[in-house]
Amino acid sequence: MIKRLFLCSIFFLNLSYLAQGQTAYEQKLVVEFEQKARQHARPIEYLQTDKDIYETGEQLWFRFTQLDGQLLTPHPKDSILYLRLVKQTDREVFWEEKYPLRGGFSDGMVLIRDDLVPGIYQLEAYSPSGVYQGMERYHAFKELEIRKYISPEIIIRHNHEDDGDSLSLIISDKQAKRLSGAEVKASWLDVQKQPVHQASFRSDAEGKLSIPLQRNGAKLLDLEIVSGNKQVFQRLPLRGQKGSERLTWHPESGKLVHHQETSVMLSSTGSTSKDQSRQGVLMKDGKMLQPIGTGADGLGKLRIKPEKGSVYGILWNDAPSDTLPVFDQIEEQGVTIHLRPMGDTLMVGIQTSWPHQKHLVRIQMRGIVYVFQEFMLESNSQIKVPIAHIPSGIAEVAVFNEASEPLGQRLAWIENNGKLHVEAILSQSEYGTREKVDVTFTVRDSQGKALGGVLLGGAVSDKLFHNAGYKRNLYTLAHILTQVGPQPNLEFLMAAPEANDSRKLQTILESCAIEQYIWLEEQMKDHQSKAPLLPNKLRGQIVYKSSKKQDNPNFALLFRGDDESSTEIIPLDGAGNFEIDAEILDFGRDEYLYVKALPKGSMQINLSIEEPLELLSPVMKTKGLIYPSMTYGKQEEEKLDFPAFDRNMILLGEFVVRGRRMVQEREKFIGDLVERAKLDFNNDFVCNGGYLNCPICGYTDKKPIEGETYIEILYLQKANHSISTRGNWRRIIYRYPVYTDEELMRMYNMTRTKGFFIGRGFVHKKYLDVASKNDPESDYRNTLTWIPYLLTDEEGKAEMEFYTSDIRSIFTGNFEALGPDGKMGQVIFEFVVE
Repeated sequence: MIKRLFLCSIFFLNLSYLAQGQTAYEQKLVVEFEQKARQHARPIEYLQTDKDIYETGEQLWFRFTQLDGQLLTPHPKDSILYLRLVKQTDREVFWEEKYPLRGGFSDGMVLIRDDLVPGIYQLEAYSPSGVYQGMERYHAFKELEIRKYISPEIIIRHNHEDDGDSLSLIISDKQAKRLSGAEVKASWLDVQKQPVHQASFRSDAEGKLSIPLQRNGAKLLDLEIVSGNKQVFQRLPLRGQKGSERLTWHPESGKLVHHQETSVMLSSTGSTSKDQSRQGVLMKDGKMLQPIGTGADGLGKLRIKPEKGSVYGILWNDAPSDTLPVFDQIEEQGVTIHLRPMGDTLMVGIQTSWPHQKHLVRIQMRGIVYVFQEFMLESNSQIKVPIAHIPSGIAEVAVFNEASEPLGQRLAWIENNGKLHVEAILSQSEYGTREKVDVTFTVRDSQGKALGGVLLGGAVSDKLFHNAGYKRNLYTLAHILTQVGPQPNLEFLMAAPEANDSRKLQTILESCAIEQYIWLEEQMKDHQSKAPLLPNKLRGQIVYKSSKKQDNPNFALLFRGDDESSTEIIPLDGAGNFEIDAEILDFGRDEYLYVKALPKGSMQINLSIEEPLELLSPVMKTKGLIYPSMTYGKQEEEKLDFPAFDRNMILLGEFVVRGRRMVQEREKFIGDLVERAKLDFNNDFVCNGGYLNCPICGYTDKKPIEGETYIEILYLQKANHSISTRGNWRRIIYRYPVYTDEELMRMYNMTRTKGFFIGRGFVHKKYLDVASKNDPESDYRNTLTWIPYLLTDEEGKAEMEFYTSDIRSIFTGNFEALGPDGKMGQVIFEFVVE
């Protein structure tokens, strides 16, 4: 007999009503759980860029979003964002700056150096709240492909789609001429994109070569092809070897219990075929029980009422001689949970081995408890739970016994008007070069209500610079990756801009291992606050050696490298420590900030400012980075009209000098120190007779001139300027001593750090009249606009305008939306420039 317990909908309207229906013991359990969850919570961090693919010498534009890990609203606690551009495989750093982080947001520019080798790089963002001791996963990064030219100079043809033990390549130029002697550097990478094997090959006289697919632990194959001054890169996924197919099964509640009917998800991985569908039968004690199968995505589902002591196996139609053992662990007693969403309610079916006993049922999402109630359950009960007050996301439904010991758990996707629907309306679908484009955005919720105060941000750029396989966005990061780890099928499904297919989401979620959910109570056992690795204030110290502390100065001087006269006072504590906060870093924007110790006689002084990222580097090498599933370096079949041009024209159109730190030469202040050091720390002189450092005349105020020729007396033969050929003199071209920046600063009791990198911001080129449209200067901008912040009005609308360039191609707009209540959405649109 099934006993149906219906919970009054008024009872679950909000948490205050819920609390009124709880005992003091139940309320205590909720408070303890939520306190642990709050301490366990970490911000969700997302890095968005204007493109996926860049040419060397270009600018990269980014926006960093930091959200509260539970509420999904902006996280305003941090003030410094640390940003790096690193080569993925060896983690060599090619850009490292600090940016202001205000109210949970930061944006800015990164210069892609012209000398970078084509390949895969990572833009990595670190915040004080986001990286910490004991961190296991890291999400705030973006994979980027960097090319020398967007249109490849070397054409690669291969048989990668074929099954086999080797990869055959044919290498040619754009005119289809075979390239002999081309060097191919191959790197086999593991799941964390680190090399497990490397080798080099050369093409033969016909431009051909063969590479063995050594798959021992390798998931990817990187190919770097060089012929003369031409260079291209391509990354290929390595499918598993034949016979490496693996089947995993996931019971609906994470376990199988004797005589409790439940659903089981099947997941097949490692097949060499794109179509992973298989058909077969489930065997029980050597007899056929029921037909089973998996779809092209490798997923399948079956219902079973397991019996402990029985032997189960799967017999596939394509391997009839081999029976795959399954369901080898069946528990004698336990609880299984079956969930069925029905609009604003969730039907919770519970089977228990302890009927007529008290059970506690809890529903929580992101560590916030929305339902916690006691029930007297039968062996098979149905509970109707109102969920209108629960936000969208992955929730845990858990059942406990009277002693609050867990009996069963289940993950569920709750859909409750959680996705923003963003529409972009263009003034037309086709444009000419240097023509104005108007776009109107409209943001609504899933019920069609227009929403004001929604933040939009994104870019419009050439479609050639986008990787079609990149589906990750803020929505999938916040609701999937940071909650249950990488789930490619689920991530791909949720990335679609239309409404979520709740049934598909539930099905795929059933194939996730429940222990990956970060808000499980066992995941929060070690909930003590973990020490951050990065500070919101830089720390430094000034130490006066062999000195009494009470006699030391209690302040130092701070100034910008481009204006020594703009000096500020920075206080020191008793140990000589000082701090540089975000306000000071903003004072030093786009320049170096110098800290100068006050001199104290001839006392030796040590100065230092910590560089936090130096401490972070070894930690990041061991952390699990959650990568998207995609390929790089693909040479598209679609041919777009991309005119020939001088690459310098792109730099003229896009490159903006941002502060002296962009220039690799010494900054002006250090150059001034070099000149001062010539007088302050150089005792060389020229005597009245024109000799260098003459021991007869003694010191004079006349200084030698750089590059002039002088006679230097090495030792005296007579007490005059007499020289002979016996080696007591030499003729030299005078050079002043050369000091490094660090030596110069130490000589003048200084140290330095970089201020915030700000720059001028994205420059929108406009063609307002006929004269500007007919300007002979070429305009080859491939990013037409970058707008990190655009708010909708009370009617849910926001507008933007920009102008096309001289590039005739398909352009793609990609804008993501974030509502004030944490709801998210995305819109992607295209238009043609002819």
